[in-house]
Amino acid sequence: MSAEDLEAQEDELLALASIYDADEFRKAESVQGGETRIYLDLPQNFKIFVSGNSNESLQNSGFEYTICFLPPLVLNFELPPDYPSSSPPSFTLSGKWLSPTQLSALCKHLDNLWEEHRGRVVLFAWMQFLKEETLTYLNIVSPFELKMGSQKKVQRRATAQASSSTELGVGGAAAADVDQEET
Repeated sequence: MSAEDLEAQEDELLALASIYDADEFRKAESVQGGETRIYLDLPQNFKIFVSGNSNESLQNSGFEYTICFLPPLVLNFELPPDYPSSSPPSFTLSGKWLSPTQLSALCKHLDNLWEEHRGRVVLFAWMQFLKEETLTYLNIVSPFELKMGSQKKVQRRATAQASSSTELGVGGAAAADVDQEET
């Protein structure tokens, strides 16, 4: 680890901690890294439509809700010793209300942002993109349809993909499984 890389990492983590509150950014204790929770800015009167699938009892009905917030996107990251001079951060991105395809598209864009910023710190740019441009980038408009059914989550490191289950409560369906239909 070069002194310049270490100094850039420390400065970046300090800057993020001063910009974001403890609910949005948390520095890791044991490694150079941390976790960010990105709360998207939704347009006024943003609606979600929750519907069932063919395996559910709600198959012919659905519920529409006007919402002010969605669960946050969660970006976990670890900074390798040669970041930012050579290597990008290792990261996982999860979003309880996004499909695996949508999460993969966001991860690919984060990789592209790293390429654009190569040799410079990139975490703030990643966080701003996710907060301000996720809906537009993924072409998500109101009403946004969420399908009741199997749960999915994609976690992606810089080069690897894995999936596991997650849980999301929406309105009166607090204990129900919710998944967004892939597009």
